[in-house]
Amino acid sequence: MILFSIAFALTLTASCRSAEASAVGINEAIELTLTNNSGLRSLRQETIKAFAFQIQADGTLLPSLSANAYLDRQKESTTNDEERNDNKGARATLEQVIYSGGKNSAIRNQSKQVKNIAEMIIANGENNTVGELYARFYNVLLQRERIKAEESAVNTSQQHLKEVEKMRQLGLANSLEVIRAGQLLATNTANLSTAKGLYESAHISLMNYMGIPPEGRREVTGELSVPEAVGTRQASLEVAREKRADLKRLEEQLEYQKNQILIEKSGTRPKITFGASAGYLNPYLKEDRGDDTWRAELSVTVPIFDRNTSRGNAIKAGAVLEQDKIALEQKELDVKSEVETAWAEIESTLQHLKASEKALELAKESLRLAEVGFREGVTPQLDLLNAQTSLTSARLDHARSQYNHLLTIVALKVTEGTVIEWTGERR
Repeated sequence: MILFSIAFALTLTASCRSAEASAVGINEAIELTLTNNSGLRSLRQETIKAFAFQIQADGTLLPSLSANAYLDRQKESTTNDEERNDNKGARATLEQVIYSGGKNSAIRNQSKQVKNIAEMIIANGENNTVGELYARFYNVLLQRERIKAEESAVNTSQQHLKEVEKMRQLGLANSLEVIRAGQLLATNTANLSTAKGLYESAHISLMNYMGIPPEGRREVTGELSVPEAVGTRQASLEVAREKRADLKRLEEQLEYQKNQILIEKSGTRPKITFGASAGYLNPYLKEDRGDDTWRAELSVTVPIFDRNTSRGNAIKAGAVLEQDKIALEQKELDVKSEVETAWAEIESTLQHLKASEKALELAKESLRLAEVGFREGVTPQLDLLNAQTSLTSARLDHARSQYNHLLTIVALKVTEGTVIEWTGERR
């Protein structure tokens, strides 16, 4: 029996350690989300598009090369006899653009901007995705706290019902008081069932967001601990101007559009092209023999009038540039407003959190006094039941206040564009 007990204890300890190891915390949840989230995986294809654009842009420095061959057999009827004429040839052609009016160099410049824009799109997506993950992750913890509060309410109601039933047997309580205690227990039991359902929904939503299938669901570990919001509005604004990926993307978009204007204007400028070809032709110059052929050509094309196509495209590109400038100005204003709003919400939720902490302390003390007074016969049962309900409400309100304050801090970090770095700081 002793050996069996030791073996059972070791097995139980190993099981507990395995369960703890399988639980996922906020840092691992972020790593999994950054790896598995379908939205981010789709966004990362932007780098492939940027690479394809770069390949095409670099190709403007290289010549184009083509090859062709042909075989022609023709039968001709004459008055004297029948003849068959055979023609065959092969040719390789090389063409190199020496000057394109500035188009090719502008395209190569754009390739760098396209790459930067793709990186900024991905960085902005990761920033927003981690912010959303925080909301889902801490919602799971919130629902877990709600279960704890409801379980505590059920336990308290069960204990009170037992006490009232004993008091009725002793003639110290009536049937109405027993009914009231039973009604409160039924209500709390129903609330506990609802809390468990909300927890399951929040947990499934989190796992789906992290890219974990239902059969691979993992428990969540962590607390609704609230860190202090360090900094000032001005400091946050400066960080946001430096870190916000969507702001940088618009800045890169301006440079991209400036090069697009150069591309459109190149249609009105001369172009210089060098071409060369070499091949084999038989018959050669209508003679019954074969020979090699070659050609080299330097051509200059000067556009005279293209029915205002290039000019119109340049004007449209200029209008798009102005739109991009307006979008950048508005984004800078939006960032400032978002920082101000985030700090205002942090201050508001912090005050609510402090109030909820005080209300929870008072609710605990009120229930303690009501329980003592009820046992001594000086406090009505209704006051005791109200105190029990008030304590449960105070616990739920405190958990919700923690959650709301946490999310306002997360929102500030998302607004700054530093939520992933902030995660690292909290390890």
